[in-house]
Amino acid sequence: MQNSVSLVPAALRRGDTIAFIAPSARINHIFPLRIARARAFLEAQGFRIREIYTPELPTTSFRAALKTRVDEIHESFRDDEVRAIICCIGGLTANEILAHLDYELIREHPKIFIGSSDITLFHHALLAGSGLRTFYGPSAITQLGEYPAPLDFTWEHFLRVLVAEREESNAPSEEVGPMPRATHYTDEFLDWSGEPGNLRARETKPSPGWKWLRPGLAHGRIFGGCLPSTLQLFGTPWEVSYKDRILLLELPEGMTLDSPWPLELARWNLADLGMRGVWDDITGLILGRPYRHTEGQVAEWENMVLELTEGYDFPILAGVDVGHTDPMLTVPLDALCRLDSERDEWVVLESGVENK
Repeated sequence: MQNSVSLVPAALRRGDTIAFIAPSARINHIFPLRIARARAFLEAQGFRIREIYTPELPTTSFRAALKTRVDEIHESFRDDEVRAIICCIGGLTANEILAHLDYELIREHPKIFIGSSDITLFHHALLAGSGLRTFYGPSAITQLGEYPAPLDFTWEHFLRVLVAEREESNAPSEEVGPMPRATHYTDEFLDWSGEPGNLRARETKPSPGWKWLRPGLAHGRIFGGCLPSTLQLFGTPWEVSYKDRILLLELPEGMTLDSPWPLELARWNLADLGMRGVWDDITGLILGRPYRHTEGQVAEWENMVLELTEGYDFPILAGVDVGHTDPMLTVPLDALCRLDSERDEWVVLESGVENK
């Protein structure tokens, strides 16, 4: 298990190359308009894009297809022109890859790696196996492929955390600082298969804002991700210790893309975290805004968290812009944070990247 200060990647600059990879779900060729929008937006922002993706995987065997997927990841790290890697989307197959990665190669070529949902497994594995700090944040097909462009809040925080705008500066970049909160959000479901016929901006609505389920003050290095995915790596070589950490949790979509994660499964997942001793280890808990839950379901979810952490005194902050929600923060995992209910703050106390 790894719980020391992580290997911090270099900042991204205008003109740098960003790689798109699809380590889990393989749908780039199914939704080319979303990939094209993400590419066009980032190129307009001054970045170069390299899509490392094989539309037709080998059909001779599972191992042959797996090797192609692994080779794509290795290529994205090996290419020194690539300064950042953005996952195209999550999926259900990230766990097929972990045992086949060259963690020494990744350690020798550290760079920004960003994604969410079941990419949670890669965040754990890259920290445990290579010591690399990664970032829980937007994906190419989802947030960066939004029509007509990524939401301003999502993009502005991506820039804040990852991009060095002043080329002449050789000093370490300043701390990320207080995490912002969006005034509006959207969880409207628009079927991507309907594009281009249904192209329009999704409707937003006022955000209910943060909610302190339990007050308090906490310091710790933040880690976590999608709730069910955090449970998959206990007892494996890619388990990350949560000792003295602030835990970040968010809920995925449900059995269909337009449905919420069932609360009975969420309770099951939370109880499993408790059995693994996570509540004994952590100093604080941050919950992302649930996806497509009604107001009553959100209240039930929050009450459930309080029930299953009863007897503990760590602070709990809910309703943040993390995970299966838009807009989305970019969270530097393994960065030192402070939670302070009295000041109503979640603060990242160090830089997400090195300005070099």
